[in-house]
This record gives sequence, structure tokens and C-alpha cells, in this order.
Amino acid sequence: MPKKNPVEEKEPILTEEKKIAFTAIEQQLDELNNIGKDIWRQREKPGKEFKCHDRIVRFLKRKGFKVIEKYKGFKSAFRAEFGEGEVGGVEHPNIGFLCQYDADEATGHSRGHNLVTVVALTAALGLQTVIKFATEPIGMVTVIGCPGHPDNTGKIAMFDEGCFKGIDFLLSAYPSHYTNVKPHFIGAQMKKVVFRGRSRAEGDRPWEVANPVNAAVLAYQNVAAIRQQFKDDWIVKGVISDGGTRADVMPEYACMEFMTKAPKPIEMKIVGEMIQRCFEAAAIASGCRFETEVTVKEFLCNVTCNRLVELYKHNAALMGFTFHNKRKAIESPDDIANVSTSIPTLKVFYYAGTSVEIGTDEFSRVQRM
Repeated sequence: MPKKNPVEEKEPILTEEKKIAFTAIEQQLDELNNIGKDIWRQREKPGKEFKCHDRIVRFLKRKGFKVIEKYKGFKSAFRAEFGEGEVGGVEHPNIGFLCQYDADEATGHSRGHNLVTVVALTAALGLQTVIKFATEPIGMVTVIGCPGHPDNTGKIAMFDEGCFKGIDFLLSAYPSHYTNVKPHFIGAQMKKVVFRGRSRAEGDRPWEVANPVNAAVLAYQNVAAIRQQFKDDWIVKGVISDGGTRADVMPEYACMEFMTKAPKPIEMKIVGEMIQRCFEAAAIASGCRFETEVTVKEFLCNVTCNRLVELYKHNAALMGFTFHNKRKAIESPDDIANVSTSIPTLKVFYYAGTSVEIGTDEFSRVQRM
């Protein structure tokens, strides 16, 4: 049999679908860039992104998307879908793109959320056009607008309310001073611990007195003592947030706040149990009662979808994309990680052409479109 020509077997850089998508994107670049500039100028606080919400919603409606505003009661969230009634439209696979458009009050768009939104809208418009021109059902596209939150738990709250139901996989891309196409987000939990004591008249049965401040100090020392049993990437930090107001008066209670971080779910469980024993021992030794409560929704460790990572890297390589300043370090807690436990999710960090560190005021200025 004649040998096949290696050139003929080579995968094409642009499929017909990609050509259609790229052409549509190029024709709408000015509009997309203007949206990015408007978001950058607004600098709206997390949960208060009303102008950005309205600006993006108007744009998507004009482009033919079916939009639900103020989605699921979140006043600056939306859900926009395209595919229903189109030849190429079918309920699954439903490809989701995430927008985020909040800014930090002090540093503006130091996280590049203006660009996050532009990237999501750009990809959605490209896929929308492919669906329009398809001669057989291929799927649908959904854009989710995610409001920010002061505790960075916005997507966790949306996930709990079912905002991502019906989506088969989610994609988002964030600008940064490095590239990480397979990020691993560390899990984190914030707990409040309250020790409650009891007092008696001075000199009357002192063994029945229980000082909650003693319990708080012992708990802090217990945690310090068990750190030698931690792995290098386990983190526990604590502070006594309320230990009374007068040196000569024993308070009724003392409060502490502890933050726990670990890279794996099982390790989060282990660390949590170790810390709990520290509290129990302090309460027993001091004769106090104690209770704990989670003060911020727990950030889970993300579930990595290797297939999405492979496809992203493969297509980037076809297009000649170079991954600059690669990074494999564990990322900070992220609310998208909770979503990834139920929906295949890919959040990548791409090098934005600057060594300026993300999260700084200078990064915000650099990312101005």
C-alpha cells in the first residue's frame, strides 16, 4: 500500500468552524473592546455592578441571546443563552462562559475582570455564529454573569442557588503576570470559636471559676504546638478577636477566628479534626464550654478536568500560542473550585504581557484596554 503523505495527515490549523468563529469575532472586535473599556471605567464594587450588568445585558440581547436579568435574585447577575430555535441549536452540550466585572475599591480592576468579561463574550460570540451556520444540531452556548462578593464567595452562592444547572462545562480565562493552564486551588475555611466561662464571688469555691481568656490562650498555644505535625502546604492562622475590655474584669466569653488551608479535601478534614481537638483540650483544661461556626462559606479544593486542559493546550499549540512565564504553584482559594466539584470547569491564567503582579494598582493600569 502506498504510504500516506505526512503533510496530508497533519491536523489543519483552522477547521471550518474555527474560520467561521474567528471571522465573526474579528467583525465585532470594536464593540467588544468598547465593553472592556466601559467596565474598566466603571470600577463598580462587588455585588454593586449594576451599570456593567446593564451594559453587557443590552449587548447580548442585541446579539440575539435570550437573557435573564438579575438571575436567581442576584441583582447584578445574568444568564444569557443562544441556540434555541436554531438548526445548530440543541440542549446539550451546553457550553458555559463566565463573566466577572467587579472591581476593587482601592485598586480598580487589579484582577483584570474587565478582560475576563471581554474574553468570555468573545468566545461566546464565536460559538454563537458557528451554531447559526450549522446544518445539524451541535449544541448551545450560555454566558453567566457573576457578581463579585466582599468575601470572594459570589460563585459559591450562585452555585448553591442552582445558577449553573444545565451547563455541561464551564470555561473562563483570567489575565495575570504568569501562565497556569492547570491551576490547583487550595481549600480554605474560616471558623469562629467562642469560649464561654463562668464566675463566682471572689474567694468562693475558686475551682468552679472558668476563665474564657485562659481557654483562648491555651487554644492558641495548642495550635502552635501541633504545627510540627503539619505538611509544608498546610496553613492555620488564628487571632483572639475578643478577650474582654478590662484587665480587672473576667469576661463572660472570648472569641477567636481561625483560617485553615490545605491542598486536598482529605487533608482539609485532617487539619480540621486536629484543630478541633486543640479547642476541646483548651476547654477541658480551663473548665469552659465552647462552640464553633463557619463564618465564611468554605472554599473547596477544585476538581481538575484533565480533558479540558488537554484540549486547551492542544488548540493553543495549533494556533502557535506560546505559554510565557509558566507557573505550577498552588493557587489561592477560589470560589470557582466549588463549582468544579459538580461541573467540569477550566479556569486558566494567561500571561498578559507584563511582569507587574496581579492584584496591584499598577496591574489595573496596565490592563486598561
